Amino acid sequence: MNMLRGDRKTIYCEGNNNSIDILFYRTILGIRNSEFELKPMGSSNTLLCFAFESHLIAEYDFCLIDRDFRTDDEVLLLENKYKIKFLPIHEIENLLLNVKYLEKLEYIRANVNIQKEINKVVESKRVRFIADFLQFKINTHLDRFPRIKKLKNNELEKEEDIIPTLLSKLEINYTKVEEKTKEIQNSYIQNWKEEYDTLILKDLPAKEIFSNLKDKIFINFPEDTQIIKDIALLMEEDNFMPPELREVFV
Repeated sequence: MNMLRGDRKTIYCEGNNNSIDILFYRTILGIRNSEFELKPMGSSNTLLCFAFESHLIAEYDFCLIDRDFRTDDEVLLLENKYKIKFLPIHEIENLLLNVKYLEKLEYIRANVNIQKEINKVVESKRVRFIADFLQFKINTHLDRFPRIKKLKNNELEKEEDIIPTLLSKLEINYTKVEEKTKEIQNSYIQNWKEEYDTLILKDLPAKEIFSNLKDKIFINFPEDTQIIKDIALLMEEDNFMPPELREVFV
């Protein structure tokens, strides 16, 4: 009936029609699938550009994007400005690291301590994760390289002045980036490194954790897509919607 009325909520997601994002959402929604039209758009950057440049008019339409390492303030700023909802977790794979449902899979190893194995993987990936976290922070702080603004009429008196004027503006932009670089070095980088130690599992790159975890907790396990579908089915059978998704699928 929802489909016939055409009042489904359109959610623009990451990935493609065969990606785990779409598979997980559609599986866990079960009979509620008809309430939503999930439209995969590719990478998170593609989806962000779509959110920035498009004007989603329908009341319930929005872009659903991985939070990655964004802070609460960064999320709030973008959600208030554009029709975006960020997952309150690093990425969709964080929902797979649910010990209760991992234990129910038929290919789980006997007597394995799943939480302990998750903790081991997190520790083994510490160097990689710190590097990724700091890179994300640096790129966010630098933002986009400042573009040269269109010259005003009063700056176009002589043709021979055009090139020197543009080069002068470019030099100013490079100066701004140098200032930000020094700011990062002197005021932020060490604090960001210490901030990493305050992160918890939901804040970390779960795709890499899950990839390294499978061999340690599963035996004769199927493809990733099947594992993801199995976990989502178990949740759906329990009528369990992860708290992180309740605000999305309302």
